[in-house]
Amino acid sequence: MPAILMPTVVASPRTFELALPDLALTRGGVVRQHRARGWWWSRAGDAPEAPLKDVPTVLLVHALTGSAQAGEKGGWWEPMIGPGRALDPAQYRILCFNNLGSCYGSSGPGVDGFPTDQNLELTTLDIAQAILLGLDHLGIARVHLTTGGSLGGMLTLTLAALAPDRFERVLPLVTSVSASAWVVGWNHVARQILRLDPGYPHNVTRGLEIARQLAMLTYRAEPGLDARQPRPANSARSGYPVQSYLEHQGKKLRNRFAAQAYELQLAAMDHHDLLQPLPGGTTPAIDAVRASALVVDVDTDQLFTPAQAELLASHLGKAGAHVERATLRSIHGHDAFLIEWPTLGPILTRALHLQAPA
Repeated sequence: MPAILMPTVVASPRTFELALPDLALTRGGVVRQHRARGWWWSRAGDAPEAPLKDVPTVLLVHALTGSAQAGEKGGWWEPMIGPGRALDPAQYRILCFNNLGSCYGSSGPGVDGFPTDQNLELTTLDIAQAILLGLDHLGIARVHLTTGGSLGGMLTLTLAALAPDRFERVLPLVTSVSASAWVVGWNHVARQILRLDPGYPHNVTRGLEIARQLAMLTYRAEPGLDARQPRPANSARSGYPVQSYLEHQGKKLRNRFAAQAYELQLAAMDHHDLLQPLPGGTTPAIDAVRASALVVDVDTDQLFTPAQAELLASHLGKAGAHVERATLRSIHGHDAFLIEWPTLGPILTRALHLQAPA
């Protein structure tokens, strides 16, 4: 009789915290009493305290104001993660860390040991180094796939440049090899809005709301806004739905995020530049990447344009990496990587099965 294959039992997803070594920051300052919060979902018997060696790891990296919780109810990629979905914890260990300098459990503003210098700025190198320390602590030496969008995509690329032998495949979504003047310019305006708030820097309220409203307009595209916030028949007295939408988004962020953390994440995005050498190096950082890559853009993205994706793919290819391209077609612009679930599923599956680097 043929052997009966028993289904893999999936454990419950969980959040965990790690105490990590001190971290010297690229632009000055040291994170002491360094802590990282992570989110984990895998098969039964696989746990942060004792990871199983035969479970391939998928590392997810969140965007600007995200958290470690990628899956479960309320997770930023909930529809992508779970039994029978593209990221199935029966097949892969799904892991995500909260970014250094953020608001959701990792070392950041207001946490003991985090630098208090008001001029402190993070870089993608700093956040990536913190993630590497987390992987070291867990004993995860190889990562099957690393993926993230926007700032998360920048960090995905930075990780692959810092530790090229550790990362086998990368799926950088709606991102770039370096922050363009367009991206830095929008971040500059957002930062000035924050600093005009009467409560800056410790009690920013309306300034954070308006900065978020500005950002939301760069995250979306005109066709998507017209579809979801249609112009009313009688607008003179009732106002416009897009105005209410932006006010809602601004208040949501003000209620869950801190302006200091927002500035640190903006700075990390601004300083992202893998065309420059890594510390101590002499060649562009992007040249170090060996991971097979699937570079994905959104055709209506106003923030990280398809041209930026083409440039990124070109640099990776010239460095010797195996590179494939995909375009996500959507009316929603940049945030399509958080909206277009039916299209994202096949893209993730394709990335999971990219040929491994030689």
